Amino acid sequence: MLLVVTGLMAVAVVIAVIGVGNTLALSVVERRQENGLLRALGLTRGQLRGLLAWEAVLVAGVAAVLGVLLGGSYGLIGAATVLGDVGVVVLDVPWLQIGAIVVVATLAGLPASVLPARRAARTAPVAAIAA
Repeated sequence: MLLVVTGLMAVAVVIAVIGVGNTLALSVVERRQENGLLRALGLTRGQLRGLLAWEAVLVAGVAAVLGVLLGGSYGLIGAATVLGDVGVVVLDVPWLQIGAIVVVATLAGLPASVLPARRAARTAPVAAIAA
């Protein structure tokens, strides 16, 4: 049963990485002039890629923390509803496993930033500002 849940969680992380990549790609398209202005003011391609990587990590980290909090809350409420008649429901949180899940999900944002960051860095500053 644990392997099934772990597999489902891995699929959820893959879907989340795709979502973060889509969000970042949309952000790059919407902020094309902004990125061009930053490049014109002296931001290097590598710095722009790093900026977008940090954005992806922050989005993934916030999503992971919110997912853990909401999932834990719903799990506790569901367990209390189902098992409340049996006795007292004791909350036992595996903090180490949850911390590892949050770290892995947060770091999964880095690969999601590669393609949008590459596209933003390749755009010439003058072409981005003129658009």
